Amino acid sequence: MSAGHGCIRRSAVGKSDDTQMTLAVHHALTEVTDFEDIETVTGALTRQFLLWQVDPDNTRAPGRTCMTSLHNLRAGARWYDTDGAVESAGCGAVMRLVPTAFAPEPYWLGLTALQAVITHKHPRAVVPALLLADATRHAPERRGRFLEHALTVAAQIYNGTSAWIEDPYLRDVLAPITGDVASYLVDGLDDGTADILMAAAGRLEQLRPLSPTEFGDPCAGIGEGWESASAVALALLVTDLTTSDDRGPAALTGPKALAWASTSNGDSDSIACIAGGLIGSAHPEKNYWAAAGLTPTFEPRYAEEIATASSQLPVGDTTD
Repeated sequence: MSAGHGCIRRSAVGKSDDTQMTLAVHHALTEVTDFEDIETVTGALTRQFLLWQVDPDNTRAPGRTCMTSLHNLRAGARWYDTDGAVESAGCGAVMRLVPTAFAPEPYWLGLTALQAVITHKHPRAVVPALLLADATRHAPERRGRFLEHALTVAAQIYNGTSAWIEDPYLRDVLAPITGDVASYLVDGLDDGTADILMAAAGRLEQLRPLSPTEFGDPCAGIGEGWESASAVALALLVTDLTTSDDRGPAALTGPKALAWASTSNGDSDSIACIAGGLIGSAHPEKNYWAAAGLTPTFEPRYAEEIATASSQLPVGDTTD
């Protein structure tokens, strides 16, 4: 079992539209035999999203952007058409991406962008998705330094030293909307993402000396998580307070972290979902959540799907 698919099982993703779309991304990746064929991958993701769109269980207040974009795609538009995916930075682009974060090395970055742009083609949706996938993929070595590393990556994008700028698969995924990946990534940071990450980093330093009872609303001073940048920043904040090696007064257990995230005044289920995925990724040891005092409970349908997903790998060709 890979660390990534174990995280689907361990991360307490809940039973919301976040769970449903995460499984849709997983199902799409496992049916593709060649990730180099971007049109085929796009078709698989779109097909799974459209199946979700009309699923009788799609009653969990699905995002307006997701539903509008999928309505356009069902009518025959392509995601990059003017009447295709919505130019939105909503958090639907980030709450479902765990499976792409653990896709094979040549492809994970581009696949993360692809699952985002199919419904949310705004740079401010794609850049936070890339930052979150990077954090999720490398979670075990980032313990307690998630916001710090995200800001480091942002600085590399700004100064032109980020390997993402030259990533060939990411370039090919974004080719229908931009021939300048560097500028696209900078646009995604400039449109509030960098400021939100800085605000979250400042909040982290404010909270470190406090006890969790003094934390207040996680969204304070950062944003409510309805869009991708604040949803990711909030999840990174929660995870930093949970996985830090500095077990000071602010340290949270995994269950308490999810409780704090899920009782915010913002998009609580998505914030908790994303934070749960990160915390689970940072703790690849077996039965982490149970040992921490939390046993996730899912509806039977999703319990079965998650159990299957946790032992199933994408079958795309990983050769160069």
